Amino acid sequence: MRVFVAGASGAIGRRLVPQLAARGHDVVATTRSPEKLDSLRALGAEAVVMDGLDAAPVGETVATADPEVVVSDSPAQAAAYGAPFFTSRQLAISAP
Repeated sequence: MRVFVAGASGAIGRRLVPQLAARGHDVVATTRSPEKLDSLRALGAEAVVMDGLDAAPVGETVATADPEVVVSDSPAQAAAYGAPFFTSRQLAISAP
């Protein structure tokens, strides 16, 4: 399954991304910081820079990623995602 994880360089994303990748999911992970791209790639994700507070780039980034599921803690942006949307609180995330 193709999973889009917004804010993947944060505390939750750093745990979630490798778990998804280990289970065979195709993960697209976003960060606001270009300096964090390599660390997201090392976790097994396709890494993308995105400002989650700017609706137009969010919509473009998600459309390009074409995910089946979106994980984000920004419900205000949910309309831009166009895919099933989950917050990290809705997911069972265990420490690695």
